[in-house]
Amino acid sequence: MTNYKIKNIILGLSMSSSKNIKLNLRQSISLVLGNMIGVGIFMLPVSLSQYGSISIIGWIISGLMALFIASIFKRLSSKFPGKNGAFHYTENSFGEFIGFFVIWGYWVSILLVNASIAIAITSYSTVFFDFLKITNFAMIYTILILLVIALINYHGIKSAGNFQLITSLIKIIPLLITIIIGFYVFDINNFFPINSSNESSFNAINITTTLTFFAFLGIESATIPADKIENPKENIPRATMIGTIITILIYLLSMIALIGIIPTDEIANSNAPFADAIGSVLGDNLKKTIAIFAIISGLGSLNGWTLLQIEIPKSLAKRKLMGKIFQKKNKDDVPYIGLIISTLLVTSLIIMNFSKNLTDIFTYLILTSTFCSLMLYLFVSISEFTILVKQKKPISDLKKSLFTGIPCFIFIIWLIYGVGYESIISGLFLLSFSIPIYIYQKKYA
Repeated sequence: MTNYKIKNIILGLSMSSSKNIKLNLRQSISLVLGNMIGVGIFMLPVSLSQYGSISIIGWIISGLMALFIASIFKRLSSKFPGKNGAFHYTENSFGEFIGFFVIWGYWVSILLVNASIAIAITSYSTVFFDFLKITNFAMIYTILILLVIALINYHGIKSAGNFQLITSLIKIIPLLITIIIGFYVFDINNFFPINSSNESSFNAINITTTLTFFAFLGIESATIPADKIENPKENIPRATMIGTIITILIYLLSMIALIGIIPTDEIANSNAPFADAIGSVLGDNLKKTIAIFAIISGLGSLNGWTLLQIEIPKSLAKRKLMGKIFQKKNKDDVPYIGLIISTLLVTSLIIMNFSKNLTDIFTYLILTSTFCSLMLYLFVSISEFTILVKQKKPISDLKKSLFTGIPCFIFIIWLIYGVGYESIISGLFLLSFSIPIYIYQKKYA
């Protein structure tokens, strides 16, 4: 396989310039894994630590629901092979505005994700630079990370692809090392008390499930670049399910192993939990090695999501649902205006929230991002049923759709409750911009 082909496989959603590249099943699974397993997993243990080992239940529930949602995407992708994912499903079910609304929410969630990834990179960088524990220095460092990644993407697919290739190869190394070491030095006492928060067990499970579901964002990855996948009717459903199952196993095993190494009260005081856990067993040198892996993984994730954050407005602009300015390209065929605008938006999100500590900023950003992305899953969960009704399909098909659709719909409403007041208000505010933009574009574009 040529290097050129490998680069475009990893880029996944930003492959529009490589018209002849098609992903096979193995490569499609890699796309799902690559987008779901991101740097968030390296910081989530800190956000979850205040609730104790009850967070494992949250991981299990969110994992099971991720499978249910994946099964819906699986069936929809079979019904609409070659169509580009959630936008097509929701537009087909509820009309163009709802399609635009959910993709707008998805784009906003990506901006928030990128802000949270940059924060996570800064947090793991404190292993090497103590001055990053000072708020102003941490903010400047985080913004510089965003600017460097934006500069890499400004110079085109080839430049971004080379960088993405390197970082994707080492993404899961820290997790695998933690799993191996964790089950070797496993201490069951670290799991008690099970609920160490002041919340009831129900609320603790609700909040931890919402937090952990952030790690599963990307379930839909194989359905979005459907026109770039070989035999999409068969390969997209398989890639979606297999990729989701593998991700669930890696997450569960690594989290159980992490708590088995160090108790949750120590995780709560860590800026780099996986590095600290391995360092406590194998020494400071390996701690720094794990931190380097996490940082490089974060840079790779940030690079990949940055590619996507400029692709979505460009695609919407082609449909005249966003301004033509997002289609303007530089000599390297990069929609550079979209890159500049989106980078400025992510930077502003970071500046506005840097009065908090790194963990609190990260938690707020991922909860708000989760809320915005839940709008996509909420509508997709009932899209299949509405499409089947419109097509006058038999009752047996409707029952199958309801079997997964209703639990997913209820689960997503439950997750929204767990997001919390602050993130819901912030999310609704950000989502509300879709209304005037849509009205303006339909009237004047």
